[in-house]
Order: sequence, then structure tokens, then C-alpha cells
Amino acid sequence: MEEFKLSDDVFEQIKDFNHWELTDEQKLLIDKLILNEELKERYKCNGLCKECKQPNTGNGWCKSCNVKHFQQNFNNWTSGNNEVDKFIQKTQLRAKRYEEILEWIEYDRFENVEYLAKGGFGTIYKAIWKDGYIEEWDSENNQWERKEYWIQHKNFPVVLKCLHNSQNVTSEFLREIESHTMIISDGVTRCFGITKDPESNNFMMVIEYAEEGSLRQYLNNTFNSIKWVDKLNILQRIAAGLLSIHEKELIHRDFHCGNMLKDNDYTIITDLGLCQPANVKPSQNEYEKQVYGVLPYVAPEVLRGKEYTQESDIYAFGIITYEVCTGLPPYHDIAHDKILAISICQGLRPKSDYKIPQLILNIIKQCWDADPSKRPKANELYDSLDNLYDKLLDDSDDSEIKKQVEEAERINEKITSTSLPYNGTTLSYTTNPQAVYTSRLLNFKNLPEPKNAIDNKDDNNSIGEYSGN
Repeated sequence: MEEFKLSDDVFEQIKDFNHWELTDEQKLLIDKLILNEELKERYKCNGLCKECKQPNTGNGWCKSCNVKHFQQNFNNWTSGNNEVDKFIQKTQLRAKRYEEILEWIEYDRFENVEYLAKGGFGTIYKAIWKDGYIEEWDSENNQWERKEYWIQHKNFPVVLKCLHNSQNVTSEFLREIESHTMIISDGVTRCFGITKDPESNNFMMVIEYAEEGSLRQYLNNTFNSIKWVDKLNILQRIAAGLLSIHEKELIHRDFHCGNMLKDNDYTIITDLGLCQPANVKPSQNEYEKQVYGVLPYVAPEVLRGKEYTQESDIYAFGIITYEVCTGLPPYHDIAHDKILAISICQGLRPKSDYKIPQLILNIIKQCWDADPSKRPKANELYDSLDNLYDKLLDDSDDSEIKKQVEEAERINEKITSTSLPYNGTTLSYTTNPQAVYTSRLLNFKNLPEPKNAIDNKDDNNSIGEYSGN
């Protein structure tokens, strides 16, 4: 197949143009000189590469030139593991933009390493990355130009995610990292590369840091001062992130508030460890077929042994939405055991006296329908929540969501003055010792066929009989 390129003559005529701010005359000239539509679009979006005189493939990024720069450096680093080396090199050779590359980062390039938390399959630490990530090639100094600070930070804080027992790197570890490079979105956490803990020899992912920790921590600390417009902002950002995952034909499979990060105005999905292609064939390996997850967020059909699907992600989104709206973790005051699993299959869903606007509650109930085919798609969720968010922001719009929010605030004001979880500066609630919010094996047998509970109270927050207050 013939590869189209700009001629030297065309390059000379347009090299001094600002591709972001073309005049009408320059646009006409571009249309006349660049006849190939793909080249023209690349130029208008990304500008020109000074080295090869061709349109960039990404913002400030030329794939063909940067491949050579990476290849020249392949012999200067190694992770000590051939599979990891080949994996990192593969991302560098195929990247059309800087967000798609991974680096091998020596552990001594981090400082101020401190423990943050331990999850179901890994431990996370905070650290300062001395160098920052590669952004583009500096042709004048013949070296990579790096971003040495992260959003609203004076230095470059990162999270080091250590996967337990990964001395011999696993396919799951590489699969998680590959998922991060496939999804370029403000709503999904970015992975910068891989390093290795020198003490345990476990491999570690180097991912972006979020100032306010997990969404669950954020709700604990600030829920009593969060406005409904802020809740909708959180939810539409999560929906946008989930949409970017589903558009790549992927499934998250471990979707819960502990796997969301909050950083100022951003809410970011993380922990893609169980993410896999939606069209992957069910494994014949019994270990692979076992169900892992956080019980309250796992769809009933998955609890009964069916495969995770994009529809099961949507079910989890419904639970997360309820949690963001009411503040409390689902089923926090009861044991997360087989009895709860049976009840969920029989139609039990979280319930609270905390009033939720009906338009939002309708979305929640659609998401956690027992029939996966009746749950909305990620794009429908995003559109609905974004529309509600815009209407709530619009001072000139006397919309139905505004009326429902005002009603909810009046009702909740009485609750918050008397109910223990809501009458302090932070949420106050007791978690049952057997309520588990980290991913684990969910080995429940002979669960009943999923069904919806009878729900005649359409203006109530409830489905089923459980009440978590």
C-alpha cells in the first residue's frame, strides 16, 4: 500500500503556519496543497514534525521519528525480565501519541516513597518521580522533553502499585498495564511505566496520583458538604470514563468506589486489573472462571457464575451512583456473605431514608435491573447525567431536576440534623466486621435465579427490604 507524504516544496510553504490558528487564506492553501485527507487531518490536528517534515501522528509526536529514538536506547535499559522488556518496547514502537508509551523506570528515580494502602491483590505507595513523563522529542538538544510536574502539583507525585508475587511477571499484570495504554481519557487513570521494588523484586506500575484518594475516602470526609451539582459532576465523569472503557470493547469487572480516585474536579477510574476484551472466550481453566470482586457491586447474574459483561459494569455503576447520592457504602452494616448474595439475586438493593431526586433514582433503578438487557448503555448513562448536570448549572432554566433537588434538600435537611451519619463534618457510621470492600474470591453455589423485587413505591429510594442507615 502506497504511503502518502508531503513533498519538500509543500513543507516549505506551510512550515511557519500555526496549525491551531490557520487564517482563511492558509486554510485554502492547505486544501490546495495537501490532497490526501488523512495527511491533511493529521496536520490540522497535530502540526508538522521538524525532523521528517511530515504531519505528526499526535500532539507534538511523530511516530516514525520517535520509534528510531526509542530503538537507539533499547540496549541502555532492562527490567531484568525479557517479557517485560518486549512489552514496554512494543508500546514504544506502536505509539502514535505520547500518552500511549510506557517506560522502564529505575527505582532510584523515585524519592519520598510512602505506604498508602493495601488492596485485594496489591499494595500502593506514593512517591515523587524525579524526572516526569516523556512528552516530546527535543530535536535541538537531541533528548526527550519531559513533563516535570503533574496537574496542580509543584513536583511529580505518582502512585506505585505493587502486584503481590509478581517476581515472575504474570499475564494479568501485563494485561492491566495494556488496558491503561489502550484507553486515553481524563476519566481513566494513566500509567506511565513499570519499575521494580528492590527489596521484594515485585514489579510495580507507575500511575498518576490523586490528591484526595479514593472516591470512598472523599465521600467519608466531605459528603455532608457536597452539593447535588457536585454529585452529578462526579457521576457524569465516572460515566465518561466507563464509556471510554466500553468504547474499546473492554469490561472493567471490578467497578466500585474504592477503584475511583478523586483529584480536585476530576473523578478517575483506576485498577483495570480485571479488565479484558468484551469478546474474550470464556476460559476452560477453572481458576480463571472463578468470580472475584466486591460483593455489593457484583451483578446477580455474575454471582450465579455467568461471565462479566459490560452490562455487569452498568449494574455496578448503579450501586456506585446510589452510594454517591446517599454517602454510605452499600450494605455496610450487614455481613457480606452467602445470605446477602442470595438476597441480591432475589431482588435486594440498597435502601436509605436519604432522599434522591426521582430523575436520578430512575437511572439507578435501570442500572441495577435484574435483567442485563434492560440496563442502559454507557453512552446513554453519560448523556442522561450530563444533561441533568447542565440543567442544574443553568440559572435560567427552571427544570424538573432543579425542583426535585430542592425537594430532596428540604427532606434531607431534617434527616441530617437528627441522623448520626449526617450530622457531623464527616460521615459517621459503623461497618460490620464481615462487610468486605476489597476484591476477593466470591465462591457462592446454588444461588437463585435473579429477579427484581416488587416495587410499588416509585417515589421512594427503596428496592427490596434492606435498610442501611
